[in-house]
Amino acid sequence: MAEINVENYVNASNKLNSLIRKYPEDPFLHLQQGICLLNIPHRSGESIAYFEYAKQHFSLDRKNNIDAIEAYFYLGQALHLNYRFEEALAIFKELKSKLSTKQKDVLEKVLTEIKYNENAISLKAKPVDFRITNLGQAINSDYDEHSPLISADESLLLFTSNRQGTGKDESKDDLFYEDIFESKWREGKWLPSMNSGSKINTLGNDATCSLSPDGQELIIYRNDGISGDLYYSKLGKKGWDSPEKLPKPINTTYQENHGSFANKNKTLVFSSDRPGGFGGTDLYIVHQLPNGEWGKIMNLGPAVNTPLDEESPFMHADNKTLYFASRGHSSMGGFDIFKTEFNDSNKWTPAQNIGYPINTPGDDLFYIPTIDDQRVYFASERSGGYGRSDIYLIEFPVSDDRTLAVVAGYLFLADGTPSALSKITIESSALQSDVSIYRPNPDTGKYLFILPTGLKYTMTIETVGYPSIKQEFEIKSRDDYNTLHNPIYLNPLIIQQTP
Repeated sequence: MAEINVENYVNASNKLNSLIRKYPEDPFLHLQQGICLLNIPHRSGESIAYFEYAKQHFSLDRKNNIDAIEAYFYLGQALHLNYRFEEALAIFKELKSKLSTKQKDVLEKVLTEIKYNENAISLKAKPVDFRITNLGQAINSDYDEHSPLISADESLLLFTSNRQGTGKDESKDDLFYEDIFESKWREGKWLPSMNSGSKINTLGNDATCSLSPDGQELIIYRNDGISGDLYYSKLGKKGWDSPEKLPKPINTTYQENHGSFANKNKTLVFSSDRPGGFGGTDLYIVHQLPNGEWGKIMNLGPAVNTPLDEESPFMHADNKTLYFASRGHSSMGGFDIFKTEFNDSNKWTPAQNIGYPINTPGDDLFYIPTIDDQRVYFASERSGGYGRSDIYLIEFPVSDDRTLAVVAGYLFLADGTPSALSKITIESSALQSDVSIYRPNPDTGKYLFILPTGLKYTMTIETVGYPSIKQEFEIKSRDDYNTLHNPIYLNPLIIQQTP
């Protein structure tokens, strides 16, 4: 059926309904209807009965019976997606026993599904304690919302959606090309999201990748119809500036799908399917040189990358913890979220699955934790959502000391204009590292930095033509750094001449 070939499963399913009413005993029609329902969001459970009917009428004992193999394989996938892991495992093991050694491609896929279900059974036995909340209709729609980005003070949220925007109709299940949307947190709620505008969004696919902690610098993904590349934009007085393509060797003629800043935007971790990796899409890292150019691209190695795909990297503000999605490692199905750390031996630790039921049998990507790791902005396709993939907020119980906090404030000149030329240095006698230097946003005067908790700090503000200002402050260890409800804002400062 042509609609299935172009992945227009909704229209194909409607046509198959009519055919099955005319020919209710045709197992091939049941198989095709099952394939459609398996690929329509929130309807995979309905596909099971159709696959079971096809399985009963197609025999694996017949040579080259592709229909029987498909009936077993897709039935196993449907059971797996509906959390019936033991049943799915039995189906895949039965299918494996009937395959010949010559059917290498099918056998490899079956072995992957067996591993997924074994992992799922193991992870389900040790569930993670958390609370998950859908961000609601101000953010989510009937379409896909994914790739959330959050500023460190959680006042700005950007995300990607294939709802109608500047992009053209893609004519595949009535989805549109992806656009970037944003929302602001005001008076205890997210404002209705708005399209980020024509400078950021084009007629093609545009997607969010990485946002600097202060919410001022952005990496996006664009596809020009030939390959996908990473672009950089900065927030100006009238919104986001027109994005510029990141240079070689970051972008290539291959796909660069996602990237994440680290180390004050001097380090980039990104995904690419360029040759020379471990297979599929791999994660790479690159550092900016003192002259502003980017250095040598380095593969993150076998602790992170597998023969399958790795995607959606996110570098935590501690500059050593990396969250990413992978189809490999101990995934319980499709993409799962994993965690690794760059240790004192300058190696990435073995990837650790962050657990069930954060990870599900479906695809789970785009995991963006807050500074204290107690909250996570997260995209997932779950029952009870508004449409396809939705954006959720995960909240963990407070089980250990927080190690980092967000501190923000504003600097103004006496005439009320932002103090664009000020330099802010932060130091603490308890820290061995050099002082950190920050600049306020030239358009708003806002500054933001991320600091270890439990310490006292001295902030020095230097502005050409004005006397310097010193301010001391302390961040206690066990304060509640839930920034949406208890932000750590220092009082606004006015830069002026001494009387």
